[in-house]
Amino acid sequence: VPILHKRGQKAVCYFSGGTTEYNSSRPDIKDYKKAGIEIKGTNDGWGNYLLDVRNKKKLQPLIRKRFQRAVKYGCDAVEVDVLDVHNHSNKFSKQDSFNFAKWVAETGHEENISVSLKNLPSLAKNLQPYFDFATVESCADYNECTYFKEFTKNKKAVFIVQY
Repeated sequence: VPILHKRGQKAVCYFSGGTTEYNSSRPDIKDYKKAGIEIKGTNDGWGNYLLDVRNKKKLQPLIRKRFQRAVKYGCDAVEVDVLDVHNHSNKFSKQDSFNFAKWVAETGHEENISVSLKNLPSLAKNLQPYFDFATVESCADYNECTYFKEFTKNKKAVFIVQY
């Protein structure tokens, strides 16, 4: 990150907000297991489980610590993945995804870091005020790029990752 900053570049860091990330080497995995907020039967095939994002009391301190770690590392922004929990399990509503994404963005801003909306085209227009930019995967393949026009209308970047 310091090398990027010396070049005048920004560093965008990553974490999954909506899954356990048990398959990673994150130092806080034990905290997530101890919190008991994973939803059984929602393994994504990568060894991760969806988190009960409705349990803000238990989840928000964990998310806050991840933002704090990103700030400590010198990240300028964070791309938070799996905000679209309603697309991964019928245990969640679209409103659950909206509420979760909104408080994730607010939590990041409380920690003085920019936050990217990752995917979530169906809620992009309504979530735009809370996010600093958007990161969108394969939107051309799914005809979803226009869902993020509210970001560009408001002079916010949209980064498209095409695989």
